[in-house]
Amino acid sequence: MDPRPAPPPRERSLRPGELAGRRVGVWGHGREGRAAVRAALAAGAAGVLVADSRPVDPSSLPEGVTATADVTDLAGCDVVVRSPGISPYREDARSLADRTVVTTGTGMALAEAAARGVPVLCVTGTKGKSTTSALAAAVLTAAGRPAVHAGNIGTPLLDAVLDGVGDHTLVVEVSSYQAAAVPDFAGRGALTSLAPEHLDWHGSEETYFRDKLRVFTSCPERSVVVSAQARPLAEQHLDPAQLVDPAEVLPAGLAGRVQPVHLPGAHNRSNVEVALAACALLGLDLAAAADAVTAAVAAFRALPHRLAPVATLGGVTFVDDTLSTTPVSVLAALDALAGRPLTLIAGGQDRGLDYTGLARTLVQRRDTVALVTVPDTGARLAGDVRREAAGAAVRLTETQSLAEAVAAAIAGTAPGGVVLLSPGAPSYNRFRDFEELAATYEQILVDAGAERVRTS
Repeated sequence: MDPRPAPPPRERSLRPGELAGRRVGVWGHGREGRAAVRAALAAGAAGVLVADSRPVDPSSLPEGVTATADVTDLAGCDVVVRSPGISPYREDARSLADRTVVTTGTGMALAEAAARGVPVLCVTGTKGKSTTSALAAAVLTAAGRPAVHAGNIGTPLLDAVLDGVGDHTLVVEVSSYQAAAVPDFAGRGALTSLAPEHLDWHGSEETYFRDKLRVFTSCPERSVVVSAQARPLAEQHLDPAQLVDPAEVLPAGLAGRVQPVHLPGAHNRSNVEVALAACALLGLDLAAAADAVTAAVAAFRALPHRLAPVATLGGVTFVDDTLSTTPVSVLAALDALAGRPLTLIAGGQDRGLDYTGLARTLVQRRDTVALVTVPDTGARLAGDVRREAAGAAVRLTETQSLAEAVAAAIAGTAPGGVVLLSPGAPSYNRFRDFEELAATYEQILVDAGAERVRTS
């Protein structure tokens, strides 16, 4: 069997300059779509048509850009830039790819960076990619190798490339949506973890893993750092000769010196090792820069919505882990906070993931962990917990809203304990996104008299 992931239907990586003089369609008008509009206009496109299912205010569009709600209108364009949230496996996407050239902002940006000779590190993984990519950029910068951090985490990669990275290294957080569309990246890579996720977009667990790793299929030998957890799956979809274990390139003794003070948990220790090893692959002499490296890691704080303490009330600490959207990530959070009485708030949009392993762990830790659930997956998790408990007493409260869940957690958590909002599922069934979920969580706490945690 060919280990290399099959490509999504008929998509190509173009450089932004290839949009010149062509009619360009932009499918999706979020951050990535707006970056694509900017690239098309900067290249001198003959015209730009934006397609989005949500109404687009014509007055918000630059001159020369029009909008439509009908994706079939894009078939009249010479090139269409597909936004990451739109699966290429959808029937309308397949039909469009049969009728015109389809590309993506990530593919265009990486093609442009390669043409300019910009050093690039692409970081992906089911969980840990934001922390690992941000930490790698911080370490490189502290050691005298300035880096630009872009991609899935914030600044669209296409915007970063259009703005010019100069002599900086480009550190890119790549989602599975973005990775699926990049067949020809040949820089350096880092893989943090792998577990089933986004099955609604990819169609199956196998396709998710293949798409996730596609970004690395053209990388040279010994160019992709991989965590121990991810290696077995990575070897099924990549050439093992491409993969590097962190221990192979980390200087002796450095791992013992590095103390990620603000990054709790074994999974974060793994993230740190992957980040440092990736810096080594980029040519950073970690031994010579050991003092700067250890200082950068010690100063690095958890990114928002990733095991981040946000409030305290009555001796209880409230933690925001709203970017935890899989059972595996909830388990990592539980391990990171082990040793303190804990109330877990979990539940969200149901995408068919298996919660039995998480339920089994919660039953095993029933003396130290209480569970409060919210719809929709909360009901399924609660049922799994009851089955795993087989009549044993468990602390389980099912609620119908986040406000009810937080109230139950406040009432049931003793001073010195932790309330952890780690949904194990996306939030789209009740909230616009994880950021709105997190903001609502904090507001409920403030309304209840909690004091916000200062991060600086």
